[in-house]
Amino acid sequence: MKNPFEKMPTVLTADELINKAFHRAEKAAATLTPKGGPKAKARQREELRVRTVSNVLRDSLKKLLDRTPGVSELPEFYRELVDTLVDRNQFHRSLGRVNWAIKTIRTLEQRYAEKIRYSRDPVEISKLRRAYYGRIASIIKDIADDLEYLNQARNVLKNLPVVDLELPTVVIAGHPNVGKSTLLRALTNAKPEVATYPFTTKGINVGQFEEHYLRYQVIDTPGLLDRPLSERNEVEKQAVLALKHLGRVIVYIFDPSEYCGYPVDEQTHLFEEIYREFGEFPFIVVLNKVDIAEEEKIRIIEEFIRSKGLEPLRVSALNGEGLGELRERVVGVVKPLAEERAKKSMEREIERYREGLEF
Repeated sequence: MKNPFEKMPTVLTADELINKAFHRAEKAAATLTPKGGPKAKARQREELRVRTVSNVLRDSLKKLLDRTPGVSELPEFYRELVDTLVDRNQFHRSLGRVNWAIKTIRTLEQRYAEKIRYSRDPVEISKLRRAYYGRIASIIKDIADDLEYLNQARNVLKNLPVVDLELPTVVIAGHPNVGKSTLLRALTNAKPEVATYPFTTKGINVGQFEEHYLRYQVIDTPGLLDRPLSERNEVEKQAVLALKHLGRVIVYIFDPSEYCGYPVDEQTHLFEEIYREFGEFPFIVVLNKVDIAEEEKIRIIEEFIRSKGLEPLRVSALNGEGLGELRERVVGVVKPLAEERAKKSMEREIERYREGLEF
């Protein structure tokens, strides 16, 4: 899966577009070798200018429309994030204005090119081309704010996380420094991809692992699931909701050693909030750093977790203790989803094979 806005091009400003089109028109006219008398040559040069300006502008604007996906057609996860980061109504309105500009430029091109072609007065021919330039510049300036908005949106949307929406996904949660990234690396046996996205200043980590030929995805979202809801802004809250369309199981990590900088009571309070938000998902609760934690604090957390009807697991991500059992628990929850995905993929391949035989 790629970022759906990956191919959205940089949007030039109105002035940049106008200058680009006029420059191309002058260059095309300068290299033209027209035929006939002075009037015929003037008509050919001016018509070429008109059509070149139209083509350059329409091609640039059409590329923007063609490479920008429709928000309503996106998977729900990305649709939620787009709604979080940009004003969907303004986004569609600006795209609609660009489409209007394309059609209007084409109409004016045909009108003025025809007038130039049938004119017999070199002075009038030049006036027609200048009038066309003025009309075109006015149209582009009319959508100047829309172009600026779309470029700002593009700069945000191109940084959406790249995740595989079909893979069964494990979401890691817990306070900062409890060992989430270390655990992710240990689970995936690979260096995770790390990138900064608009809804979290600290970045999102994505990793994958394979078990019995089935692939799973693990993500850690620092800046989102590592502090109380009351401390998050509206963008972050919406991004948390978007994760609900992606995750299939929550691995929640405690640090009973408190070396993370957060006492046990704060860690349990955050767990309460995350548990309420993602209550529809299976939870696997991990007590990390048990090799250096006091037994009393380990038991306090274990009793708290068991009161929720969950069975905690002791691990040390650093030295590998308990990671085998953790992986087994994770796979036990998401394996049926992975098997179903593999089955559907195989069925699609068989169907394509049968269709090939029919031809």
